[in-house]
Amino acid sequence: MKLKFAMLSVLIASAPMAEACTSDGMLFFDANPRATLFVVPDDLPLSDSKGITVTGAYTGTELRQGGGNAPVGFFLQDGEVINRNGGPMDGVLLIDGDNVRITRRDVIGIDSAQGRLALAERAKQDHISLLQSHLLISDGELDIHEIEDAPRFTRRVLIQTEDGLGIWQSAQPLTLYSAAVAVQTACAPMMALNLDMGSYDYCVSDGRYCGLRRDTERLSNLLRLERGERPQPDGDAED
Repeated sequence: MKLKFAMLSVLIASAPMAEACTSDGMLFFDANPRATLFVVPDDLPLSDSKGITVTGAYTGTELRQGGGNAPVGFFLQDGEVINRNGGPMDGVLLIDGDNVRITRRDVIGIDSAQGRLALAERAKQDHISLLQSHLLISDGELDIHEIEDAPRFTRRVLIQTEDGLGIWQSAQPLTLYSAAVAVQTACAPMMALNLDMGSYDYCVSDGRYCGLRRDTERLSNLLRLERGERPQPDGDAED
């Protein structure tokens, strides 16, 4: 356990952070990240890559075609429908080309079967990827209520600020509500989305393990964020 926290400290210390988010809990931050969703075990083995790969949507007991458990909620991978059943969670990570953002299911119309069908049709042409999860912060405001005797776990949260997209992790077990308050205080994100943890805690950052699991046997999906290309200053541009 001490080794795990020592490795985590190294990862946190080396992670880029936005000026608006100076929390010690940042695992990754980038102004223009590239995002990819993987379906497990179909996409294994994963190729080595700079960036961070973590568990994304929750994993359910429902099986998908071809074997393996399905992610909970509506899930698209590069235009392919992995799970067409919508979940009750309001949060959505939408990957549409180079545009990566956290949004709400009602905003993009997937809070109905008809809306999910329409988006699935468009996703085929535009190669859209999408996952659902609990929305913690929406438009800068808490989007979750405190529940008495709620379970406490280490929480990993995908955040979107005016400066970019990042992954924040709590230093101790928290309820979802407490995690939302903590990340709001630390980072003031416009949007924040919970990522799966607990016994599904998979995390690899720049080739180093930062989660409890080193295997993917129980997982259904993974999210990878890679640092995007940054424009060169005018003085460094080639003639």
